[in-house]
Amino acid sequence: MKELDFEALEKDYLSRFRKKKRVNIAVCSFIFVLGVLSVYFIFKFDKEGIMTFRWLTVDGTLFTTVGALIYIAVNLIEMYGKTEVTYISAYYVRLSCAVAEALIMTVVLMSQLPIFEQHMHIFRIDMFNMHILIPVLTISSFVLNDAPIGKIKPLYRLRGTWFVTFYAVVIITLILTNTITGSMIPYFFLDFYNMSFSLILITFIIIYGTAYMLSWGISELNRKLSWRWFKNVIRK
Repeated sequence: MKELDFEALEKDYLSRFRKKKRVNIAVCSFIFVLGVLSVYFIFKFDKEGIMTFRWLTVDGTLFTTVGALIYIAVNLIEMYGKTEVTYISAYYVRLSCAVAEALIMTVVLMSQLPIFEQHMHIFRIDMFNMHILIPVLTISSFVLNDAPIGKIKPLYRLRGTWFVTFYAVVIITLILTNTITGSMIPYFFLDFYNMSFSLILITFIIIYGTAYMLSWGISELNRKLSWRWFKNVIRK
């Protein structure tokens, strides 16, 4: 049996490791630039002032943009330290970014169905970036490039809904304090004064249930696919 060349294996592993980190840094940098430009564009184009930030898409893009910046720093530390040192909190930040972007993409794709009379201007540059390009880049980057933290316990998967909770607290506070009223309420299911308690509860369960399932699915894909960077290292 041929003896393993451990020096060659280590060299191959480190080469793949650095390449993975460089790819992740490049993608996160692109996401950061797209996020900043898209939010700036919609702020200037729609001329709604601070009300621009009542939308889930805009806040989700900001959240993901900040998350991308955090992960650029994390990946630089890991690349030069030659080891995965990703903190659990950093992992869940990126997971919640991926969940937020998956929700955003789901909503916009549903809005394009024939049953809805009004469609989003999906091919406007900021809309395309925030609803399609950034979600695809964020989810694929997380699934393929981020180091997994093992099998996540069912209750811990709720951490993937961090952004949903953040957005809910902000928007509900604005509505209940009458800072946002009437036609300024971004989504019909947030019009609490004209909804029954049962409908509010059902809406809450659907949104969190969807976010939870996305958190589970995306984290499982990450756990099963991220190792492919190091496929066949031993065989070589």
